[in-house]
Amino acid sequence: MSLRLWQIVPDVATVDALAEPWQKLYAHSTLVATLVLFGHVAGLLVAGALTYSTEMGALRLDPADDGARQRYLRVASRTRGVIARALAVAMVSGFLLFLADLEAFAVSPVFWTKMLLVVLLLVNAAVASRLDARLLREADAARAQDGRWRRRRVSAWTTAVLWFALVLSGSALASR
Repeated sequence: MSLRLWQIVPDVATVDALAEPWQKLYAHSTLVATLVLFGHVAGLLVAGALTYSTEMGALRLDPADDGARQRYLRVASRTRGVIARALAVAMVSGFLLFLADLEAFAVSPVFWTKMLLVVLLLVNAAVASRLDARLLREADAARAQDGRWRRRRVSAWTTAVLWFALVLSGSALASR
């Protein structure tokens, strides 16, 4: 089964050949290159800043203040849509950047480290979102929520660490 799966994955040379028109456009158009890079950096900036400030809100909460916890959960829920759209812009533009220099990125351990960090961020965001939804539904059961709020705080710290690691890996990638 695993062997058949690897047979359908195209090799780097095939994908590079398919991406050649894009690579030429990217290499010969300063405007295109600038807009794609701007989309990537701006998407990461908006998603990262909103995520970081939202998660720090979870850490600043007074665990005994049920009203503050509910306000935080409502704000976090509304903010997720903006974060998702900004992250989508960053991912699409990042894919275009990847295609622009596929041969270099495909073999870069720094690039794959950055991709792993993105996956970990997405998984952590899903965990946080599920915890928030459960906490919002169980607003009256404050005692049952204590363990979930502790996990939510761990998720918030994890988010902060992962975003800084993502910025570090992106910086390392840009300096190569």
